[in-house]
Amino acid sequence: MEICTSERGDELTSFTERIRRMAGRTLEQPEEGWEPGTVMSIVAHPDDDLYFLNPGISVAIGAGVPVVGVVLTSAEGDGRNVDTNDPGRNETPVDHAGYATARQVGLRRAYARMAGLPVASPWKQELVTLASGLAVARAHLEARPEVVLYFFNAAHREIDGKRRTSLLPLYDGTMDRLFTMAALDTPADPQLVTRCLLVASLVDVIEAHRPAVIRTMDPDPEHDWGREDFVVSDHADHTATARFAIEAVSAVSRTSSAPPVVEYYRAYANRYWPANLSPRSHDEKAQYLATYAGADGEPKPELPYGHGDYQLGTDPYRSSHMYSMAERYVPRSTWLTRLPSGALAAFAVLGDRLAVWHESAPGSDRWQGPHLSAESGFMPHPAVAAGRTGPVHVVAMRRTDVRTSAEVELGHFTVDGTGRLSGWQSLAGPDTAHFDRRRQREVGAPAATVDGDGDLWVFARGFSGRMAFRRQAGGEWQPWESLGGILLQDVAAAATTEDGLVRVFAAGKHSVMHWRQQKHGGPLEPDDSLKTAPVASGGLHVAFTAGDRACLFFRRGFRPGDGVGKDETGRVQAYREHAVPGTWPGRSRDLGDTDGVGPVAVLGRSDAGAADLVMAQRDGSWTVRVSVPPASPDGASWRPLPGMISGGPALAADVTGRAVLAVIGLDGRLHVRRQSEADPSSRFGPWTTV
Repeated sequence: MEICTSERGDELTSFTERIRRMAGRTLEQPEEGWEPGTVMSIVAHPDDDLYFLNPGISVAIGAGVPVVGVVLTSAEGDGRNVDTNDPGRNETPVDHAGYATARQVGLRRAYARMAGLPVASPWKQELVTLASGLAVARAHLEARPEVVLYFFNAAHREIDGKRRTSLLPLYDGTMDRLFTMAALDTPADPQLVTRCLLVASLVDVIEAHRPAVIRTMDPDPEHDWGREDFVVSDHADHTATARFAIEAVSAVSRTSSAPPVVEYYRAYANRYWPANLSPRSHDEKAQYLATYAGADGEPKPELPYGHGDYQLGTDPYRSSHMYSMAERYVPRSTWLTRLPSGALAAFAVLGDRLAVWHESAPGSDRWQGPHLSAESGFMPHPAVAAGRTGPVHVVAMRRTDVRTSAEVELGHFTVDGTGRLSGWQSLAGPDTAHFDRRRQREVGAPAATVDGDGDLWVFARGFSGRMAFRRQAGGEWQPWESLGGILLQDVAAAATTEDGLVRVFAAGKHSVMHWRQQKHGGPLEPDDSLKTAPVASGGLHVAFTAGDRACLFFRRGFRPGDGVGKDETGRVQAYREHAVPGTWPGRSRDLGDTDGVGPVAVLGRSDAGAADLVMAQRDGSWTVRVSVPPASPDGASWRPLPGMISGGPALAADVTGRAVLAVIGLDGRLHVRRQSEADPSSRFGPWTTV
């Protein structure tokens, strides 16, 4: 495999200046919020962001956020731009360049529609040469020049058409080159694309636009759970695109004091788990897919290659991808916590490095950070755990070599009272000992908690789809063990009771599994009395309420095809344990508010029930909604706050007892709000930007 290095000189500076002049639009500052930065997507095919990243893309464009889309392949497929269900499509003449062009036309029309413009709105199209030397097609929407699309046009087949190829062999070194296939409306000579050239070109575009947020595909997709042998569930181009993006982001992170936030999205694997988009959200998503497919009924001037991807047919809902938008590394709601000094600290991953922010003094509105770890290779959304005494633990997933993606491990840092990180301690993973590295790369995002003895427990889904854990005993690490159970989503939540006993919850396809420790030092035992509604992809949260009763929070999901619960998708649910530990109600309390995606942050309270807690969530506009007591008769009382965010919000109590809300904005920065008083019903003050 090539070892790629990246050095940039005057060519990049000149290219960067041209980009900034082109997209130099100042957004209106939202009241009390912040100006979002550029959001970039890096995908393999022209429909990937519409299927798997939306509604995130459309929400950003609709809010006036600068959006840059990067499509790596020409996606020419079999060259037949005819509905795949058409019985006569095999007789259609093959035209690879024509089909690739039609897909790009369809994507531009869909982006125009997302911008609220006529689908035929004009774009400025041009061929630009990056500092790397690669010539790529660039287009920006003339009425919205901050909306930009790049097409790298790496072809799926050699230029002579003799053999099929994909990005993955280029990434892993089993093939040393691809050729480009330019679209017919932006003609260019074929170019040779090597692995290092592709990485360098991504670095060029990232450095030119300096996105605050980068969205890309899943680098380690789940295998097909329905097969006994190892069969990946995703398209190889998706996987390779994510891994190329990881390497490019790592190169940028080495030289940046504020690397971008990176989000990774599942693709075909969404079909295994309950859907998470509300009817409104997936209906809107379907409209943009229909435009991309040329099936929206809009007028189409004559073009020899077509106005979209006709292979999709006229019904976007024949694909189950319409119903979900799920991050591969599930956002957490516990990334804000109190250090031993009493100061609050927030933890996130910027680029591929762990970032730490902390209050300058306990309870202060002044913060310091971000301080970036010396180690790199981290994936998003670490788990954060703290006991009553002792250090804070940050448990994360890390790629030990971003150039090969061969090794993925779990491990942790400890954090002292000043926010300083210890050295990284690897905990390996539940499948590390297996000879097939693909198994250990499929490890789930970790959850963690500290028990009453001050020992850390780490939980993660293994290759089998069952829950595994590794724990300390008297400070000494024990081997990985399996908890067994049913096939689980990658959404575990762990917590410790006031008595110091460990609980862990994980969602399956139809309900949540629960294990509980009944005595100090004892094993985790399954609790079969908890039966919940299906959990939407995107996270669980557990908090403790009056009587030290656990309360589980999640969003309602549904399984496409059965229709059950479809209208309730995205609504926040709460299951509160009965006074007798290990017994649960048969139905949840509906806390309302549809359209949101991702976990709900909840601040536990020893004198209240499920609805009378301080809560926060990301809504369908990518802004935050908060609920403070008292609850309304219909559930929580959700109030929107300005400012678009990435991931999910977090809540913690400061040393004065006031609730503090933390988010990472679409500007890539930490923002915090604090209640005015140590009273759960008090309102939050204005945002402080760190």
